Amino acid sequence: MYLVSIDENNGETILQNEPNVQAFLEHIAGSPNRYAIKAFARTAVNFQFKRTKLLTHSYYVIARGDGEYNTLSFYGTKMSFHSKGAWALDAASDKNSYAQYLEGSNRWDVQELFTERVINTGQTARNIIDRMGSGITYFYKDHITNKPQMDNCNTALYETIVFGGKIQEY
Repeated sequence: MYLVSIDENNGETILQNEPNVQAFLEHIAGSPNRYAIKAFARTAVNFQFKRTKLLTHSYYVIARGDGEYNTLSFYGTKMSFHSKGAWALDAASDKNSYAQYLEGSNRWDVQELFTERVINTGQTARNIIDRMGSGITYFYKDHITNKPQMDNCNTALYETIVFGGKIQEY
């Protein structure tokens, strides 16, 4: 099940792109009023129709005023239950699930999280940047069995999100 849940652009591709992700986040942290961040959860695999405790994937959607958006989530970097891990920008499964959600097809069982709260865009971006260099590794079921210095997509989102600030709707 794990092998089919990771994105097609994994491993070295995600690791090599992480400096670009960091630069993107530094830009956001420098001009947070130009962006809005929302958090979402979905099924971990595209053929699963309902999220389960084990097979839930969380990700951010970062929107700009021009209608464009990017997705961001923490991914494993090996075909393994434990790996180095890296933040992935626009992972195919995140983009596909969100696009289908916007179109009204909710095949991935996408759900917006924290709809009653405002996410602080700048501080959340800074928290993600800080975690990138912290040595935290990936453990696929960290949200069930919390291990020190390990995250998965779910715990990484919960550990980096900051609430409060100005409402930005795009």
